[in-house]
Amino acid sequence: MEQPPDQQPPGYQPARSARTQVSHRFGIAPVWLVIGSIGIILILVFGVTRLVQSRQPDPEPTDSVARNSSPGIDGIIAEKAPASQFEVGDCLAEFSSPLEPATIVTCSTPHAAQLIGLETLEDVPFPGDPRVTTKAEEACRAIELDPEAALEGNWNYAFSRPSSGTWEAGDRSVACFLALEEGTTTVSLLPASETTST
Repeated sequence: MEQPPDQQPPGYQPARSARTQVSHRFGIAPVWLVIGSIGIILILVFGVTRLVQSRQPDPEPTDSVARNSSPGIDGIIAEKAPASQFEVGDCLAEFSSPLEPATIVTCSTPHAAQLIGLETLEDVPFPGDPRVTTKAEEACRAIELDPEAALEGNWNYAFSRPSSGTWEAGDRSVACFLALEEGTTTVSLLPASETTST
């Protein structure tokens, strides 16, 4: 029991109530949460954008592109020309197959393929796919190349050939290409008199 103030010893101090002070520290965790949230939002936006772009169809190749009769220093005669527009002697950059568009360039411009000839198969009943393929390859291999054109690297014959459906419609033509597996060349594979693109 507490004594009256006049009876307290000298220097006595009455008890005080203690106050607890709570301090809140924000620390690093909330900062990382904010940065992480922003990062996730950016990734989602990027992903949705890529998805939308990938679902948009590629533009259809045009039926015809203009051929430049006087190509500039870049050597481009026709960009992304459809296969139906290739001419014998055309040197082709960005060549992927005989039926796909490619960029026609001068033969002194780096290119990976050349249309070396158009051949016609015999007008007989459709002999079947394997025989048509064999005949098309034989026709392409028979085309005379320029003996002075140094064929460095690995070259493959590529050709388009009639299918049973196009054969019935009267198609007998074979387009013959020589294409490099890797790299490019800056020469024509055909004798000068047969090359239309120089």
